[in-house]
Amino acid sequence: MATYSRGNHLVTNIDIVGMTEHHGLYIGNGEVIHLSRKGGGVLCTSLSYFSDGNSIRVKRQASNPSEAISRAKEYVGEEGYCLFSNNCEQFVNYCIKGKKSSNQVSNTAHGVAHGAARVGVLGGNVAKVAGSTLGVVTIASTGAKYVGEYIGLPDSVNTVVGSVGDLVAKPLESAVVGVFDTVGSTFDKLSDGEVLDAGAELIGGTINTVIDVVSAPIEVVGDVFSAIGSWFD
Repeated sequence: MATYSRGNHLVTNIDIVGMTEHHGLYIGNGEVIHLSRKGGGVLCTSLSYFSDGNSIRVKRQASNPSEAISRAKEYVGEEGYCLFSNNCEQFVNYCIKGKKSSNQVSNTAHGVAHGAARVGVLGGNVAKVAGSTLGVVTIASTGAKYVGEYIGLPDSVNTVVGSVGDLVAKPLESAVVGVFDTVGSTFDKLSDGEVLDAGAELIGGTINTVIDVVSAPIEVVGDVFSAIGSWFD
């Protein structure tokens, strides 16, 4: 029987062909905290419930397990799941790093954007960039990272392999998450009749989204250096 360490970022594939991943944070004593769509929110469950009988692999280890677990426990019982802005992978990464991030979202966003660009939906100039050597290299990098994650290569390897693609994919993810969060928060305030607060949410969310998009490439570079450094630990 496999053993896990507190603070392990666990991943299990939950469909027949293994394309859909479910992420959780191992907290010890055979328990996992994870954001479950079928459970309707953040749950603390057994490993068997988390994996639903499928194999489990360790994606990485939290640098500060106690902090990550403490953060995860604060959200147990909280409801709400969104595929694009509040999914299981984003939840675990938030617990570990303090920021929501999902390779599933960034990879998909890059693929969709590249496809739209290639067929001219985003304009002729963008289509030329997408079809250039640079465009091909970036989408190939994202594709290679996706394959690496699918076959279970170490996270540090996938981070480096996908770095070029992530310089495009991660800003796109930040934009997607920011838009969903901002629109959702603004709509909630409007629904409650709080017009001024809704305006503040819209302005504040837009500013934060722009900041996240601009800072995303810097974070990608930092993640690459951290990944390379882990090879020599």
